[in-house]
Amino acid sequence: CISCIFGGVVSPTRPQQKYRVAIVGGGAAGVSVASQLLRKLGFPEGHIAIIEPRDTHFYQPKWTMVGGLGLDVESTGRPMGQVLPPGVHWVQEACQTFDPERNTITLSGGEQLEYEVLIVAAGLQQNFDKIKGLRETLGKNGVASIYSYEFSPVVWQNILKTSRGTALFTNPATAVNCGGAPQKIAYLAESAWRSAGVRNQIDIKYFTPSPGVFACPYYCKALDKIMAEKGIQANVKTNLVEVDGENQLATFERGDGEIFTQKFDFLHVTPPMSAPNFLQDSGLTNASGFVDVDKETCQHSRYPNVFALGDCSSLPTSKTYSGISGQAPVVVHNVQSMLRSKPSEANAVYDGYTACPILTGDSK
Repeated sequence: CISCIFGGVVSPTRPQQKYRVAIVGGGAAGVSVASQLLRKLGFPEGHIAIIEPRDTHFYQPKWTMVGGLGLDVESTGRPMGQVLPPGVHWVQEACQTFDPERNTITLSGGEQLEYEVLIVAAGLQQNFDKIKGLRETLGKNGVASIYSYEFSPVVWQNILKTSRGTALFTNPATAVNCGGAPQKIAYLAESAWRSAGVRNQIDIKYFTPSPGVFACPYYCKALDKIMAEKGIQANVKTNLVEVDGENQLATFERGDGEIFTQKFDFLHVTPPMSAPNFLQDSGLTNASGFVDVDKETCQHSRYPNVFALGDCSSLPTSKTYSGISGQAPVVVHNVQSMLRSKPSEANAVYDGYTACPILTGDSK
């Protein structure tokens, strides 16, 4: 962990009135940018704030392996203070409102914080409530999701319990963390059932509202082939809209408006996702609800002292952990230029790099 490497644990602190840099979000993107800025600028303590209400930092990509391979979910979390880089102020509060015209943030406790540069790295929120009946049945009736610390272990439990019947896997009509994970968990489940000798007794179906099983046509062709080889039925232009857990019925809507129900014994749901609610009225988002930034400089389209990266940004790439590795150095360079009053040098460019490894089972 970052704090362990540099010899310390960061504790929450009351916010100062003003910071040179305020970072919203203590996930991978926020921690990466904060660490690089501290190293490059040599700021003393108290110049950079990370605003993060959670007390645990999660490595969410591992939740797929928790659900699909039975790995320990507790290994995916670390105390936030052990992950944040020493030298930052950890403001353990949520953001309530933004005023980018005045360079201020109002925190959930009512205090106001002023910044010179704002970096938004708030990630995505999982909207389980957007699917009727889903929240009430999560964790029971054969329904679970890898997109949750609480319910990713239940996915593995359900895989082990299922020896016959129908297994459904869904993908929503929104952007998601790691676009390959909704089908990655299907491949891992198929492999587990085959290893257990019950594969022939289980009918596996994959549903997605998109016109193909993957957004990139090149990879879509390869994944179509893999699904066919594994006997997984792909249902495109089909969106999950309701779950009746007690009766184990899933309701779908096709692209032409047709509504139909499907009986299930196992259901893995990838919930609709969005940027966090507190960003929606911030004045920083575009019509899709993501922080509106230039696709190359990661700089806001209207406020030059605001930057965003990671899943909450409007960057037109897959929302993946690896994408942050290409975005963070760009943000760091351009933020440095703004802090040095050299805005014309805020010209580092993100080339769109991202990666989305897809486990297809059988150690492949």
